[in-house]
Formats: sequence, structure tokens, C-alpha cells
Amino acid sequence: MTVDLLSLQTLLCCLAFFFAGIVDSITGGGGLITIPAMLAVGIPVHYITGTNQCSAWLGTGLAAYKYLKSGNIHLRSAVATLPFAILGSYFGARLNLMVPDRYLKTFMLVTVPIIAVFIFANRKLGEEDHADEQPSLSIVLWSAVIGIVLGGYQGFYGPGVGVFFMLAYAACLKLNLVRATGNTRFVIAIASVTSVITYAASGAVLWKLAAAVTVFNMAGSYLGAALAIKNGARIIRPIMFCVVALLIIKLVIERGP
Repeated sequence: MTVDLLSLQTLLCCLAFFFAGIVDSITGGGGLITIPAMLAVGIPVHYITGTNQCSAWLGTGLAAYKYLKSGNIHLRSAVATLPFAILGSYFGARLNLMVPDRYLKTFMLVTVPIIAVFIFANRKLGEEDHADEQPSLSIVLWSAVIGIVLGGYQGFYGPGVGVFFMLAYAACLKLNLVRATGNTRFVIAIASVTSVITYAASGAVLWKLAAAVTVFNMAGSYLGAALAIKNGARIIRPIMFCVVALLIIKLVIERGP
């Protein structure tokens, strides 16, 4: 498929990737914006996932760098999570080949609203940071659990994984929401290298479109990270609710009657 870089189709995709970059760098969940946008403008389905992954990766990396530079990544837990996230993602992808994802979608339709209630009920979740007070063994064990479980989810299904990583870091490791988001961007940026390389080599990427939207995604990611670092939970929490709502809508639509 050829792409006209001056077309309305490309412009709409660029705008979608810009706003997705903002959302992704604040809470995660940018794919809930970009994938429907690419579908809506007629991008062939078999190009969408590869183009989305390769286009969003540099934006995720830029956001991770900004969080790291500002001191808003808890490196001990982020680094400890990485190998388990990669391992979990591999086994999640393998499981996806054996088990229909409709079972997970049904499970998610039950659990995601519960997560939303949990967020709403715990208004102080992630407002304070007590990660440095946690014992080293506890950090490693929780990081391993977070990596295996959410890496597995990312490999099996994926949408909203950034929000789930952030919530897990805040709830289990007592990170504030800014550092939890920083950890999430760091882990996802590095853990997704393998899938980016795979898609890049597969022929399932529209490179002209990817090059155009990547610039907009990086701009959005930089802006979103700056907003999150400056405003903290005040901006992260409402964006998080919006992403959870979009995920519920996506699950309902995909599940169907």
C-alpha cells in the first residue's frame, strides 16, 4: 500500500498519534486512540499493529528519557521488572496461539470495572512515594510478579497495559503516580524492542506513514511527560479514568452480543 503524505488520511493519523503520545506518556493506553483511528481512515488491518508498534516506540523511549532525566524512574524496580516482563510477554504470546482471546476479554469485562472502582475508592493512591522504604527483597519479588503477569497480558492481548503497569507500581511498590508512570514508560520502551524488530522485518509496516506519525507521536510524548511531571496526580488520575473507560468500551464492542 502506498501512502500520500499530504492526504487527509495521513493528517488524521498524525493528529491521532500526537494525542496518543500525550495519553501514553501520562498513563499509557495510546493504542486505544491510534488503532481505531487507523481503522477509521481505511488502513488495511494487517498493517495496523506493525505500523502502530514501530511508530509509537520512539515516543515511548523519549518519554522514558524525560522521566529518567527528571529523576522520576525508580530504577531498582524498573530494571528488576524487565526480564520478567520480556519472559511474560513471550509466554503470553505463545498462550494466545492456543487459547481464544474471547475468554480473556470476558474476564477483562468483569475485572476492568472493578479496577475502575478501586481507583475511584483509593483517591490517595500514588499521591505519596514510599518505594525507597521497601525492603530490597520485596521490591524484587513484586517487580517479578508485575513483570510476569502484565508482560503476559501484553503478549496475550495488550490494550491498556500501561495503565495496569502504573497501577501495579503504585499499589504494590508504593510509587507515586509520576514515578509509576516513569517506570512504565521505561519498561515498555525496552521490553518492546523485540516486537518492534519483528514487525520491522515482517513487511507489515507502512514506513512512509510510520515516519510521518512518529514525529507527531514523539512531540505528544514529550508534552505529555512534561505535563505529568509538572502536575502529578492531578492530571494523571483523570486521564487514567478516560483510558479505563475507553478500554471498557473496546471490550464491549469486541465482545459483541
